Amino acid sequence: MVSIKSAAANAGVGSPSPCKEKGGSKMKPMKILLFGMMLFLVSNLVPATSYAAALGDMHLRFLEGDVQVKTADTGEWVPASINMPLIAGDAVWVPEGGRAGVQQMDGTVVRLDENTSLEILNMTNDTSQFYLSLGRAYVNFRGRPGTLMQMDTPVSSTRAFERAKFRVDVAEDGFTGVSVFKGNVVTEGGGGKTRVTAGNILTLGAETYAELSPLGPADDWEQWNMEMDRKLERRYSSRYLPTELDVYSADFDEYGRWVNVPEYGYVWTPTVVVGAGWAPYSQGRWTWIGGEYVWVSYDPWGWAPYHYGRWGFVASIGWCWVPPVRGGVYWGPGFVGWVSTGDYVAWVPLAPGEIYYGYGYYGPHSVNITNININTVHVTNVYRNAHVNNGIIVVNKNTFITGRHAAVDPSVVARVRQDFISRKVTIGRPACNK
Repeated sequence: MVSIKSAAANAGVGSPSPCKEKGGSKMKPMKILLFGMMLFLVSNLVPATSYAAALGDMHLRFLEGDVQVKTADTGEWVPASINMPLIAGDAVWVPEGGRAGVQQMDGTVVRLDENTSLEILNMTNDTSQFYLSLGRAYVNFRGRPGTLMQMDTPVSSTRAFERAKFRVDVAEDGFTGVSVFKGNVVTEGGGGKTRVTAGNILTLGAETYAELSPLGPADDWEQWNMEMDRKLERRYSSRYLPTELDVYSADFDEYGRWVNVPEYGYVWTPTVVVGAGWAPYSQGRWTWIGGEYVWVSYDPWGWAPYHYGRWGFVASIGWCWVPPVRGGVYWGPGFVGWVSTGDYVAWVPLAPGEIYYGYGYYGPHSVNITNININTVHVTNVYRNAHVNNGIIVVNKNTFITGRHAAVDPSVVARVRQDFISRKVTIGRPACNK
């Protein structure tokens, strides 16, 4: 497993878009050899990946340390980022001193301790499957009835069919421990299947029978996870959210407040690390994932408000997030309107009721342009947020591709604002000009 850690540290950072330039940084021969060895080991130790997950099914919720992700799109190790979507085929490496947590759409959370390697094998509406080759993973499975969570290791496969809290520990030789704190799981190894109930631990190796025994005192890793679980139980914001978004209540509780405004009813506005010049979709980057530009926010609360609902501007409170109506909850890569010119790319947050043009169906007030001649689409509305002073974000096209945005001359912003107001907008995401 040392080769996995080395590859994560040595591999170059992948491009966030399909416009990946040639002639980039190259690895030295020894690094190429180490990287090749890592790929060989992974291909022989990790089960074959099943069907790819839909964008939005899982994201990185918590990061600490120099966590790395090997993306299914490129096969390259890149630095992990908070709110980064994950899909089947992605792998996560947590180095010494680090920790990470991923969250599924149903609220299930998988947290990883230092020196841990995890691969996402499968994500569907009713099944999630992972491969833990080394380290410690804590699972708070909150799936609906009829769903399945599976955590595989080199010597075992553990399945949860109903809500449960458990951890899986894997040593360098593959020796595995499965500890259950709530509910029950079924673990299968070389000696057959064993049901592990709350308060017990099952230990097993490649050539040994499974041994079931009572749990010992909680260690630091278990205590930390229990405290993290308690934070998830906050539910104040759930009264304002549609049921599908209730799993994100803790984020809304911690980082903002709810205000009742005449225009939209109850809206949420962030109260943490928001300056006078802040605007939605300004602190983060667009990343090419799974065939789509997806907004990856740098804000700790920046998953649900940027992938569901719309943003409005109210004079009395400033920018506010308007949740989707009950029954109209659809994930989106980032609900914005675009303007793309020869030199610049610009976007503006969509207000409630404004049309999102995307390559797929993203709910009410969206148009699927996958099989449409975009030259025949005519935008008839003026984006309301284009009139807000800081509502339009403009970046140089080159910095848009790299994700490293630089300041743009105010006169350029003024010209782009006029494009939005005069409806000279880009239908769908920006084109890739190599």
